Amino acid sequence: MIRIACIGDSITWGFTLLWPWKQSYPALLQEKLGPNYLVRNFGYNDAAVRFDADMPYVKKKVYRDSLAWNPDIVLLMLGTNDTKRRNWDPDIFRRDYRRIIRSYQDLPSAPRIILVAPIRIHLPLKIPVLGLYPETMEEGVRPAIREIAADTGLELVDLVDLFPDSTYCKDGVHPQATGAKMLAEAIFTTVNWKNHER
Repeated sequence: MIRIACIGDSITWGFTLLWPWKQSYPALLQEKLGPNYLVRNFGYNDAAVRFDADMPYVKKKVYRDSLAWNPDIVLLMLGTNDTKRRNWDPDIFRRDYRRIIRSYQDLPSAPRIILVAPIRIHLPLKIPVLGLYPETMEEGVRPAIREIAADTGLELVDLVDLFPDSTYCKDGVHPQATGAKMLAEAIFTTVNWKNHER
């Protein structure tokens, strides 16, 4: 059994979905991968990368639980909540993102770590939803994750083109049911699941 830990924020957890335990992208990814894989959702609403953010992922029980689970594969999709003005600092983001990566690399399972650069942030109401800024995502967070992937040699799934508008994310941030299916499909088709080389 190959254990997959989905690390993330409300997009991973399934915020706005009626039944997140079966409609979130980790649940749908489980369906696609089948019985040889065990996918767990370690998303936490509003979680950010920065260790001193308003809601640091590393201070939540789900983070500790994900480490204790000792996964074989880690899908790391964080950064959306770091676009809040009170959270964003490019140097601190890079530093703490790397610290999160290392915490998984140091596990006994030596997991395969796949970085996921998040979906776009849209402004359907012409104002930042939940204080999240699209320009910070595209000019700060996404380039930082791409840079870290290049520097570390880790695999990268970049979701920049998945949702060009807010059709499937009515609030501009969180995918609805169809969007969650698209998200699961994008990750499922992009990752080479047969490649488990460390």
